[in-house]
Amino acid sequence: MLRRDDEELTHSWLDTALARFSADNDDVMLQTRSLLARIVPDAPRHARMLNTLSMLEHIGSHKIMSTQHAADIDQATLKHVAEEAQHAYFMKRQAEKAAERPLEYVAADLLAPAAARMYFQRLESAMVRTLARQRSARAVYLYMSMIVEFRALWFYGLYQQALQRARHAMSLKRVLGEEQNHLGDIANRLDMAGELSDARTSEFLTHEKALYRRLLTALQHSASDSDGVANRRTSRTETCN
Repeated sequence: MLRRDDEELTHSWLDTALARFSADNDDVMLQTRSLLARIVPDAPRHARMLNTLSMLEHIGSHKIMSTQHAADIDQATLKHVAEEAQHAYFMKRQAEKAAERPLEYVAADLLAPAAARMYFQRLESAMVRTLARQRSARAVYLYMSMIVEFRALWFYGLYQQALQRARHAMSLKRVLGEEQNHLGDIANRLDMAGELSDARTSEFLTHEKALYRRLLTALQHSASDSDGVANRRTSRTETCN
């Protein structure tokens, strides 16, 4: 169990954990960058990825609301759910701007929707099993949020780089700042509750990486399927002409 006397020490732990997370994900970084480099310049495919990210942010906000509804809910939790919902709105708005039409959370408007939903479900299930003895929805919420924020910061950081390389007008700087604040706040709240464990965090991050790897593979396949659909449409158009 990690014991901290102030936020500065928690942030020191977090900085070390983030550096370790980055190093541990070197083997999936190139694949992720390659995927983003393919998707960002392609407006229809980019719209579907943005809509998928919107769905994931929406699922996250919904899970907070469905589990954190006791009378003693605090400002930090309310702020967190509000910002997750805002991120879902931001991604949806950008997705529909790219698609130039309304989008829904349906297969035709998403990339790898089943794998994306399964990512959340399996990660949450693993945490519920591990933390079952505590019988605390708050502990599950805090750990789930912290582990997902590790991935969100990492992925959105690579995404921002891809946007800049493609000279895309969209910016994720505000989202990145809010995710960074969420991560620091959640780590501090776990510490204040005496629940922050380096070993447990490492265990959860290892499990999350396996789930992310599956999601990444599914996204790659879905993006490739999009290429095939686009090529078939082009071929039909040329035949008709």
